[in-house]
Amino acid sequence: MKQSIKLTKERPPEIFRPILWSLRWEDIDMHEDKDDIIVNTINEGNLVHWRWIIKVYGKENVKQVLLRHLQSEFHPESRALAQVVFSFPRFSHAQRSAH
Repeated sequence: MKQSIKLTKERPPEIFRPILWSLRWEDIDMHEDKDDIIVNTINEGNLVHWRWIIKVYGKENVKQVLLRHLQSEFHPESRALAQVVFSFPRFSHAQRSAH
């Protein structure tokens, strides 16, 4: 089983700065901001970004983050590719109200 790299307080590589524009770059924590890093990478990243998150977080961890987020948080084309790359049938939809 492939181990992922130990996460530190370090920031992702500089190539992530444009896709993590919603976060304050100096304060990014690769562990604390993992969900934002992964979601933004799936939506806005290229193949280099995708390979980096897989290398750092591991394919199964990325999949678990994606499954915690709603389908509406992803661009349709990104959703489709993520489902193939990370092997899962569908994203969650918003929960309906009990009323």
